[in-house]
Amino acid sequence: MAEPSNPHNVEGENPERPVVDTDEDEDDDVDVAGGGLPVLKWSKTGFRNLMATVQMAEDWKATYPQDGDTGADAPAGYITLWADFFTDGNLRLPVTVFVAEVLEYYHLHISQLSPFGMFRIRNFEYTFRAHSLPITVENFRRFYQLTVNTGFFSFTQRHGSLKLMTPPKGVTGWKKKFFYVKACAVYASMSFRNVNVGVSDEDIPIATAQTVDWFSRLRPIELKKLDNNQLWVLRMMLTRPNRKARPVLREKSVDAVGLWRKFEPDFEGQVELIPVELKEGFNLEILGNFRVPTRAMLDAPVPVDARGISYPCGFGEV
Repeated sequence: MAEPSNPHNVEGENPERPVVDTDEDEDDDVDVAGGGLPVLKWSKTGFRNLMATVQMAEDWKATYPQDGDTGADAPAGYITLWADFFTDGNLRLPVTVFVAEVLEYYHLHISQLSPFGMFRIRNFEYTFRAHSLPITVENFRRFYQLTVNTGFFSFTQRHGSLKLMTPPKGVTGWKKKFFYVKACAVYASMSFRNVNVGVSDEDIPIATAQTVDWFSRLRPIELKKLDNNQLWVLRMMLTRPNRKARPVLREKSVDAVGLWRKFEPDFEGQVELIPVELKEGFNLEILGNFRVPTRAMLDAPVPVDARGISYPCGFGEV
């Protein structure tokens, strides 16, 4: 097994037809000797601000890299995460079941995803949640095809499919902004995929009114940066920012309208209203939507083999 943080030097299968997304290339590492990853260029203040903003739990042991580190230099027992996953990508820990299932289906390690890949995963998830549609890898594949470019994996819109979002432009420098978390914080059976052999084009029917019965209910929602309360109501974040605070959506509140106007002024999607008096245990109700490592896994010592290479601390759904 390759070093957990390294998106290179990995194993994979020979593709029948490589799929490459050249629209997402960026040149922040063109001058790196040997074609490796660029070194850290991110302030400790920026790291601390991000951890506070996303309410990073102490359990995940989020760690700022050392000077001169690259994204391939996570210490034993830790993995690399890119800061842009948590900003425009709306990622939070623990990851949702859907994020874990995408990684497992495509045999990817999360550190091998570019931010563009995470943008599409999370946009799909909140779009389908808003419309109360099945959030499955099969449905995700109806819209997206796995791609690989410049050493990282992403997803491109499948030809002929309905456009769910417009990818952002000018996402540069993201390989220089990263941090480390304990490996089991991303609770999925991840593996490393060879970035040098391309990806086979999948043959799957796109979503149309003829192929899926829910197509007429679907309305695209463009990529948006959501705050913690919004992610919590969407069941895409396990813990809201202040556990003593009331939910952002409550009955007889204008907040229910305000949240979705963030997406579209005339949005007609659905969001469950939460009666505060009856839903004090909302976090417990949505627990099954997340991959949460057990306390024993979080407290376990980091496994290290004779060569000094660490292995993730056990995976599976709980």
